[in-house]
Amino acid sequence: MDTADSEMNHLAKSYQFSNDIIVIDGIWGVGKSAISPVVASMRGVEKKRIDPIIEYLAALRWLGKLDVDTAAAMIANYCDYFTYHNAIGREVNLRLRDDSGLKNSPGWARYLWRAFRADGDHVEADIDKTNPATLLITDLSIVGIDVLEKALGTRLKFIEVVRHPLHLFNYYRNYLVDYSRRREFTLSFERQRERIPWIARDWPDLYLTSSVSDRAALLISRSQRLVSNSSKIDSMMTIAFEQFVTDTNSQIEQISDFLGRPIHYPLRGVKRRHRIPRAEVSSGKASNARSWISSTSDAEVNTYRDLLRLVNDSCTREVSAEFLRAVEFYEMSWPSQLSEIGRTR
Repeated sequence: MDTADSEMNHLAKSYQFSNDIIVIDGIWGVGKSAISPVVASMRGVEKKRIDPIIEYLAALRWLGKLDVDTAAAMIANYCDYFTYHNAIGREVNLRLRDDSGLKNSPGWARYLWRAFRADGDHVEADIDKTNPATLLITDLSIVGIDVLEKALGTRLKFIEVVRHPLHLFNYYRNYLVDYSRRREFTLSFERQRERIPWIARDWPDLYLTSSVSDRAALLISRSQRLVSNSSKIDSMMTIAFEQFVTDTNSQIEQISDFLGRPIHYPLRGVKRRHRIPRAEVSSGKASNARSWISSTSDAEVNTYRDLLRLVNDSCTREVSAEFLRAVEFYEMSWPSQLSEIGRTR
């Protein structure tokens, strides 16, 4: 096969826009909705887009359903597609109650104005000149971070959000109760007429025979392990949710330095809406119907112990032990007030 024929076997997109692509990633329920509006308030950052396409492509690559070149070409093409169409006002979410809706987008009036803007080559020139940062929110796209880097190169700015496993447990249980609903769009396998999240590819039998509580604990601990074992790249930072909500201003400075973008829009409304900074990690505000926060005024130590008791009472001994190892790993890796409580359990 000659060189020309070989080249035709691989999709590619070498000619790209030069603007930054910011990806805020994490497993389900880690608090991306609290961090993303802060990033969207920085100079030149576009409104956020909760984007399944990037995470689908990353997951398909991890699952072996796509080769590296195909996945990278599709990611590069999609990011440029969205960047251009967003620049001319074709990507505006008018739903007022949505977390990604116009009402919750800093500088929202500019997105309405774009609908009256002419398209064409001058838009490309503006993108290259002003470097508007496309902001994408994904779940577990870190599994394909190598292909994201191959696709986007130095354009990629990757932020991984992590959170204490105990504070995810109720969220996962609530989420999995009706996982087979038609408006659930997570990539899944099917066996015995039941949906299995793609993350459970290597343990489908265990997933199917487990209770909802065991499924929740297993998905949390094994997703956490997958994140910790994933490749790391230079243009990447990790944010622990506990540090972000209790030491907010310092964390914002670190994010700003990483992105090279200062705060542009006032953060008063964002901080008030998400109750940051806060004295206790679990005293925040739910961002959707499945989010979990403490419903009592108990001290953090009581919340911690109640959640720990719930795990031990509702999970099998083997699953509980695996989950507690994930808790210990997290508390060692990301020290916080919860780590102090964990030492006394």
